[in-house]
Amino acid sequence: MCGFVVCLGDVQEDDVKKATQKIKYRGPDDTNYFFDKEKKIFIGHNRLSIMDPEFGRQPLTSDDEKIIIVYNGEIYNQFELRKEINNHNIKFKSSSSDTEVVLKGYQLWGKNLFNKIDGQFAIVIIDLKKNKIIISRDKFGEKPVFYYIDNNKIIIGSELKIFKEFKNLNPIINQSAIKKYFIYSFIPAPTTIYKNIYKVKHSENIKINLENNTVDRTNYYQPKIIKNYKYKEDDFINNLDLIMKQSVKSRLLSDSKIGVFLSGGLDSSLISFYAKKENNNLESYSISVNEKSFDEIDQAKEMSNYLKIKLNYTKLDQAKFDQNFHRIIKLLDEPIGAPTYIPMYFLSELTSPNVKSVLSGDGADEIFGGYENFNYISIFRYINFLKLNKLAAKTKNIFKFLPISKNNLSLDFKLRRFCQGMEVDEIFQNTFFLSSLSLQDYEELFNEKLNFDETLSEIKDFEKKYKEVNYIDKNYLYFVNFYIPDLVSARADKAGMLNSLEVRSPFLNTEILELMLSIPDSKSYLIRNKTILKKLALKKFGYNFFNKKKGGFTYPIQKWLNTSEINSIESMNKNKFLQMKNDHLNKKKEYRNFFHCSEVMRNFV
Repeated sequence: MCGFVVCLGDVQEDDVKKATQKIKYRGPDDTNYFFDKEKKIFIGHNRLSIMDPEFGRQPLTSDDEKIIIVYNGEIYNQFELRKEINNHNIKFKSSSSDTEVVLKGYQLWGKNLFNKIDGQFAIVIIDLKKNKIIISRDKFGEKPVFYYIDNNKIIIGSELKIFKEFKNLNPIINQSAIKKYFIYSFIPAPTTIYKNIYKVKHSENIKINLENNTVDRTNYYQPKIIKNYKYKEDDFINNLDLIMKQSVKSRLLSDSKIGVFLSGGLDSSLISFYAKKENNNLESYSISVNEKSFDEIDQAKEMSNYLKIKLNYTKLDQAKFDQNFHRIIKLLDEPIGAPTYIPMYFLSELTSPNVKSVLSGDGADEIFGGYENFNYISIFRYINFLKLNKLAAKTKNIFKFLPISKNNLSLDFKLRRFCQGMEVDEIFQNTFFLSSLSLQDYEELFNEKLNFDETLSEIKDFEKKYKEVNYIDKNYLYFVNFYIPDLVSARADKAGMLNSLEVRSPFLNTEILELMLSIPDSKSYLIRNKTILKKLALKKFGYNFFNKKKGGFTYPIQKWLNTSEINSIESMNKNKFLQMKNDHLNKKKEYRNFFHCSEVMRNFV
């Protein structure tokens, strides 16, 4: 695991060094520089030593010095790939360096390497033979990578903040990105908060031609959708069991101590169960919130006792939140609208002194249908089928009069989210279910009609790509294409690496995704509400631990965030903003996540 800065062209060595030191926390164990002034190649690399601490220094060059590789991540199937490469009479200098596997694999297979990898990665390959750069990102976007190109230089890095260290670059805020952020609650790739700086998409290869600095983008992985009608329910559960066992086992690969996040809920408990089978010295880490409807520490204690895993936990209260909120926001690379990065930051802070890597239950809600969205969209289908649209439109007005609850995932919160999706066309419903703003609020706040072609261009492209896919699978693929890489993975990477901790997510596995996509419509109940995961847990634990409502790593933002101190963004309608704030404080409307999004964004603009 690491952080890197790669530059070609007219840049200064000092700027490269400053940028590299700016992300030192991503790799506190070692810093290495590679400067070739003649070829104008400048590389800085910070390393968190997890595998092969002796041989794993980067960048790594081929024997003929024509290929230079910098890599951030973990290759979980590196030994399988080693064996395959060895079969071609290619020898390795190291016994366990996955960086060397990337180098040798690229020499053998070229860009076909990336689809073979099971892992999390951001890879930069400078191929001087073919006069090109290849940038590749993993299939779920677990590891970030950004780039800037002009006529004189190319700058590539693990975080956005490195670009501010280069003279004469001066990143400018992208106003279009701000609008995207308040709709999505994140900024979808390839857009970033800055103009002319881009984020590589998940499962994407970027080829930069060094003769003219032109860019070619290709997608190297597309999930297979093959319906398995011959399988019975037990077949899907048994297959999931086998895949989960292997996925967890491969993510325990490490030359250093490893831990597991344990909230006591379904996702983390299953991960801990499989991990304990492979590693008897495992310790778990959790967080406690002193607000009853949000706190899950009792469940974590119950599960840790059951699994016989030592539990370490930290407490998060309003005082700690108030002291650290703005400090943590300023550490973020780009705005994240989901407040879960706060508890995850403190959880990572607790964990990192003891281990360098930790397993997480991230991705389960998205892969196994844990969001209410899956139910909402099904309801809308029935409403449209029965031609009850007018009645539904009238019904939603009733929800305005529901009292606002402070509880986590309360009924009024769910109903209001449901109504947000009712306002827009089907292809945009998922986005507005998860948005911090309704369509009406957005248009009043920004004094303009929402430009769907521009602000939601990613969704239109997605719809074209999966036009023939049924609505259930399309719902899944929405989360895989947007929510996982740009929010879930971004949150885990930032919270973890700010504390020099690598977060590994066994649920982010293409075999699991494709198993879920293979479930036919006749068994669609397995896809919603984590049904298949619950059935697997029942099989493994023998009884149901998981009948209490779960909310993940979150906190009572409605109560803790002091809205009286919040200021609106320059491009917003100030009067509308004040009205929203007053309505929220007087409990006329619920804007808990909008004000969090606003306060986060204010630190960037």
